[in-house]
Amino acid sequence: MFIDNEESAYFERQAYSIKLSYFCKTNVEQLSFYCMAEMDKNELREIRKQKFAQMEQQLKEIHPNEEDSIFYYHSSEDRIVLSHALFWTMTLPQFFKSKLRKEKFFLLLRQYQEEMLDAFLTEDDYFPELLRYCNILYEMLPIILGASHLRANKDARKLAAIALVAAGYAGDMDEDMANALLDDIDYHFNKVKCRKIEQMLPKLMKMVEGEMKSSFGNR
Repeated sequence: MFIDNEESAYFERQAYSIKLSYFCKTNVEQLSFYCMAEMDKNELREIRKQKFAQMEQQLKEIHPNEEDSIFYYHSSEDRIVLSHALFWTMTLPQFFKSKLRKEKFFLLLRQYQEEMLDAFLTEDDYFPELLRYCNILYEMLPIILGASHLRANKDARKLAAIALVAAGYAGDMDEDMANALLDDIDYHFNKVKCRKIEQMLPKLMKMVEGEMKSSFGNR
């Protein structure tokens, strides 16, 4: 069977995506282990720095153009923070029925997002680094979901749709509304809470359903 250059390039990208997915999952599992292990804070930060540098380099190889980043067209850093806040609020593990809710990469992304939001509220010097890590994990998500055993999982398609809705909605929404949602992020019983986003969940999940139908049809 003859395969033209376009098809050949497609299969090469697919093969590389699978390789990258395996690489990313391996790094995520190592990061999960280090998070649970007892170690000095500075030592943990150095390990994170090294692991995320490796993942970032791999992402640049598959997406060499900055325009390919899901956050490229966001007008400000605050809009990126809001994207993560939306995703974090929309992906409570109890919202998923399958084994996806126990997947390490999913739990690690949520853990980093919560840590980043905490640093955002306290104006911690570590905030920029945490936001960068969240962005890398977020960019990895569709690669892992598309090239792993979860590809046919309905919850995986739902998670992919949530990622698109959260990033797209935060990037496009009215400035006053975006500021109101960011200002509402606060602590409740010493836990980060996004109450206004929680109130929007019915509307947001309808947007997710629409995205799933548009992107995945009846699969």
